[in-house]
Amino acid sequence: MKRLIPLILILLLALLPPLVSCRGDARAEIENELDAAREENEAKIREEQTVPEPGQLPNEERTEEPESIPQTDGTETEQPEEAQPVKPTEEAQPVKPTEEAQPVKPTFKSDWDGITSSEYTVLGNRYYYYVQAKKGLPGGYITGVYAYVYTDLTQGGMQYVCPDPLCSHDSPIICPYTADSSMPDFCPTEGGLFYFRASEWNNSKWNFNAGIVKADLNKNVLKTVYDAGISTVKLYGAENGVVYFLKIEDFTDKNTRKTVRKNFLIALDVKTDEVLFERIIPDDVWIKEIRGRRIVCSSLKTLIEYDMNFENPKTLFSFEGTGGFGEWYYDENRNEFWFNVRDREQESGQVWHVLSDGTCEKVPLRAEKIYCFQLTNTKIYYSPYDPVKLSEHPRDPNGIVDYTNGKIYSVNRDDPGGEPTLVYDCAGKYYIGEPDTSVYTIFGDDLYFSLLKLTRETDWITEEEYLAFNMAGDYPKVHVNLSTGEEEIYRFD
Repeated sequence: MKRLIPLILILLLALLPPLVSCRGDARAEIENELDAAREENEAKIREEQTVPEPGQLPNEERTEEPESIPQTDGTETEQPEEAQPVKPTEEAQPVKPTEEAQPVKPTFKSDWDGITSSEYTVLGNRYYYYVQAKKGLPGGYITGVYAYVYTDLTQGGMQYVCPDPLCSHDSPIICPYTADSSMPDFCPTEGGLFYFRASEWNNSKWNFNAGIVKADLNKNVLKTVYDAGISTVKLYGAENGVVYFLKIEDFTDKNTRKTVRKNFLIALDVKTDEVLFERIIPDDVWIKEIRGRRIVCSSLKTLIEYDMNFENPKTLFSFEGTGGFGEWYYDENRNEFWFNVRDREQESGQVWHVLSDGTCEKVPLRAEKIYCFQLTNTKIYYSPYDPVKLSEHPRDPNGIVDYTNGKIYSVNRDDPGGEPTLVYDCAGKYYIGEPDTSVYTIFGDDLYFSLLKLTRETDWITEEEYLAFNMAGDYPKVHVNLSTGEEEIYRFD
């Protein structure tokens, strides 16, 4: 028995290393399986964080605009129409944002966000414009006084920019937020600041020197930030804390003793009120839009883009024949410039747009003759030539004509060649075919245009009576709710 015990111990020592080795191999296999399971689990977690659940679209699909797909033959084809978002099912749960999630591009809060226009001024929910009223002066004189006003696009109505509720707004001497008949011009900016062209304010009186006045509407504090002297100034607009305006100044040539006129583009810092630069504008060039460190100008029958130094000109568009440029719109969301070319005598007009790559294309609307138009993020509103002669004019062979016959149509912006929809027909009650005084603007279901009256007048030479468009001394706004048909007039009384 004593001999058997040592033999058993020897056998156990001989078998121990293989057992330990097998146990170690088993443990390693278990650890490998755990690692694989962890990796698989982490992969599932990452997939759940990045792949949207049923009923949701990826961020990129919800925000990016459709692009054209290049083909092997060098042509481009359009992508199919954007898919409609799928309604989430009851089981679908919203994906929680994670630290790794990419920022989502902000969506439009309104159909006109990011659209800059030559025809209207909107900041936030406020649509700014001016109205005019006849005002009596001492001695029996009558003058037209303009008042700066705005409409809250979410609430309607008309309110004065002047923050004083007791102000009568009778004249520029009483109310600085009014102007005489030759000087209505304004530019609202962020932070409750309102710039306007006015005579210089000194000692509670208005002097005759023109300039740019900055008003803090929150504090009702006014300050002349640029004195133009006897020069003429005109506000272009504001971008990224800079206000741009035009100064027209006349000089006398020392050699010829003739008067030479020069135009200057001036940039003013909103925070410091300092002039950032003052640059001469090339001759025979009219600035239309200043955006993204680029300047879009028209020159007779050519559309040109400059840098901020008026250098490196690039011709965007040109045309032959008669006519001229009409309305224009800049879409900062797509970096596109839209405009129309109009010829009243030939009763012709087209809508064009300059794409982000600088190429210019004609918008293929079904109507070949476009008189005026408006652009939004989803719609194109337009009025084709449909002239109706209202009266003969003793000295005008064309007579008094409503070029649109009071009709406004709309099409989907992404399908401009589609079937148009008639959204408004004033049926002779109003006249919107006179863009110099009565251009219309549509915000959602709300249509705005200046009230243009048809009155009987007498020619001062022939004493012949005729019908004519007349503003009757005031510029009230007509507001039409396109969904209900309700109408109201905003008037400066």
